[in-house]
Amino acid sequence: MTTKSFEGDLWTWIHCKTKITGLRGRLGFADSSFLRFLRLGFSLEDGSVFDELKNQPFTAIAPSLYCILSGYADAKPIPETLKLVSFRQLPGGYAYYNAFSRRAVNSIQKIFGSKPERLIDAAKLLGGSKAGYGDYSVKLYSLPLVPITIVLWAESQEFESSASILFDSSVGNYLSTEQVAMLGELTSVRLKHANEVLETQK
Repeated sequence: MTTKSFEGDLWTWIHCKTKITGLRGRLGFADSSFLRFLRLGFSLEDGSVFDELKNQPFTAIAPSLYCILSGYADAKPIPETLKLVSFRQLPGGYAYYNAFSRRAVNSIQKIFGSKPERLIDAAKLLGGSKAGYGDYSVKLYSLPLVPITIVLWAESQEFESSASILFDSSVGNYLSTEQVAMLGELTSVRLKHANEVLETQK
């Protein structure tokens, strides 16, 4: 994931610790010293991140998670609306959609377009489930109260594959549009990692 937005020391554990540790036992997280989501283990002791898929530290992702979790920590829980919206429909999302598409959507299309059934298996590794949109689709809780739906249309002789990343319309209650983009990109990266794990299991 890109770290261009993390100049200076705004998104560091020292800066974000107080807010993020307040997530313990809140907003769908367990009362535990670790926040767990997308098969990541985030330590509330030192802000370190562990990749439970690959069984190794995932240090590079930490600044992004500090930003995402700091935003999430400010929210109060509300029910899902079950109304799906695209990134374009979020405040300011239309202007940044091309960047979001390059960083998040295109990866899904590239990795799973020729083997769309693998999307289902990869999502299940992340705790997701099959959904009922497009040719293949999945729903994952990228954060405990923030579902993301990935829709894939498989490639055919006439058409290239295409993909969409959709959000419950309640997402703006939990994250800013920039943080939603980061979470969408993180979800795409984790699906890629899950696919890599599946490849090693062949």
